[in-house]
Amino acid sequence: MMKERTQEVVILGGGYAGLMAAVRLANRRVPVRITLVDAKAEFPERIRLHQVAAGQQLPQRSIPELLRGTGVEFLHGRVNELDPEARLVAVQTRDGQRTLRYDWLLYALGSHVDLSPIPGLRQHTVALDDRSTARDLAARLERLGEGRVLIVGGGLTGIEAAVELAERFPRLAIELVTAGALGEDLAPKGAAHIRRVFERHSIALREHARIEEIQEGVALLAGGERIPFDICLWAGGFRAPDLAARAGLPTNERGQVIVDATLRVPGHPEIVVAGDAAQVTGPGGKPLRMSCAAGQPMGAHAGDTLARLVRGQEPQPFRFGYILRCISLGRHDGLIQFVAPDDTPRDRVLTGRAAAVVKESICRYTLTSVEAERRLRLPIYWWLRSAEPVRYALPAGAGTGVTTDA
Repeated sequence: MMKERTQEVVILGGGYAGLMAAVRLANRRVPVRITLVDAKAEFPERIRLHQVAAGQQLPQRSIPELLRGTGVEFLHGRVNELDPEARLVAVQTRDGQRTLRYDWLLYALGSHVDLSPIPGLRQHTVALDDRSTARDLAARLERLGEGRVLIVGGGLTGIEAAVELAERFPRLAIELVTAGALGEDLAPKGAAHIRRVFERHSIALREHARIEEIQEGVALLAGGERIPFDICLWAGGFRAPDLAARAGLPTNERGQVIVDATLRVPGHPEIVVAGDAAQVTGPGGKPLRMSCAAGQPMGAHAGDTLARLVRGQEPQPFRFGYILRCISLGRHDGLIQFVAPDDTPRDRVLTGRAAAVVKESICRYTLTSVEAERRLRLPIYWWLRSAEPVRYALPAGAGTGVTTDA
């Protein structure tokens, strides 16, 4: 009997999606050699970066440690080029450039804070993109003493950072500016709780205010008003890397790759995309949020999909539904907002210390679930699967190598 050929699987990105996919695929016992590539050897744990910015000493986990015993090779390097036609990936390592050939590719390079919307962001703000920037911010805040900290963005990152920093540095004057209303995507009870927490910590709030430019030490509002600051934390939206667009894959205006219901790229069925780098239209026709909540289930599904592809089987469509949205509000308070599968907020919320405990448990589960699958070699990670699969939605004008409005 002829032995099956070992197929090459390359996974780009070792975040929540890529790491889960690697472990999941390794456990499927198919004839593959798996290489996971990431520019950092330390797992970023992005959902805790606001804690790092507040100076908390959190355990560090390396990607090689989390992959121990799986047989997955970790390559520490930055992906420079992707050639889908030749099925090649160019990776810059400390020892020089290395070229990887693949039979199957998982593109899971995640996202970064978008510093392009207005002038001055790169020069005059900081963003919580990784542990290094979060540690640098913590050191600056320690030296600042009684200065002014401006946080721009009323989403989860901005809210969590504002409360965490106010709790850790009570002498700082912290102000949050948002273009909309605080908690506008939450139930009224949830939004009211966040407002009470802001008041308790003396966090100034400026709503329906749009910043047009950031200069040194000052933010300029659309109406001409100026907000002075010593440190400005930009907590705006995210965008995916431009590697996919440069490689000629179909992408949207945020750099996310357009995928079908199985998370494969139309025209390139050998490429699967998961996590923040994928544009996925979920329940109710809404794009899935760039989040760990959606990214890790995508990673688990991608691992299963790759196993099926290696076996010559048809992949299954991805099914996903939300259950809740969790927000930490310092170390002793939080908000658990229960939502419908399409992420619409329900009236039910959990607040206070109980919510903080639930939030911490969920944060821990992101890694303990990976470790459990690694140790037990069983697909035990669970997520809510919607009745309808996700949809393939190609934005008007999207095409090869062109980013477009979705």
